[in-house]
Amino acid sequence: MKHTALLLILIAILPSLVLAQTLVDKTFVVRAETSVATPTTGLIHYCVLVYPDGKYRLEKSAQMNQSSPTDSKVFLDTLPADNLKQLQSILDDPKFTAIKSSEAAGGSVQDLDAIGVNVPREHGLQNISFMTANERKPFKKDLEPFMNWMKEVEKRKAPQAKDEKSNNCAAPQVGYRAD
Repeated sequence: MKHTALLLILIAILPSLVLAQTLVDKTFVVRAETSVATPTTGLIHYCVLVYPDGKYRLEKSAQMNQSSPTDSKVFLDTLPADNLKQLQSILDDPKFTAIKSSEAAGGSVQDLDAIGVNVPREHGLQNISFMTANERKPFKKDLEPFMNWMKEVEKRKAPQAKDEKSNNCAAPQVGYRAD
């Protein structure tokens, strides 16, 4: 009886264990964020969400200290086609796709210089997260093209969308199906 129940459970869950997932709808190209905290500037946070058609959302938030209000601005624009191709090339580079970050340890962080990147891949979402420059040091060379691209986007003169509320560049749901 126990063996029959175990066999039925295995039959029920086995397809989900052996079948790979495949991307159904790539709703965004990349979602990325950076956060830097210093005693002189406080916390500066940028996030960007890029869609397949090149449209993007950039948010900049600044907070001098924990008791001060957060000043957030939202910018909406479209990347030039060559800039979107450059981004896709960076994201598709095998060295970039191989980057793996360790699980967050939690607690307070000294020398906050964080980066987070989410990229929909064919068989799952690539999540990269480093809280300090020291944590990402082993991947510095492989991350550098993306970090440079991110700095360029942050500097772009995109129009501010005054009616838009900050949502930390919330990414749309990515659909996967079992093969």
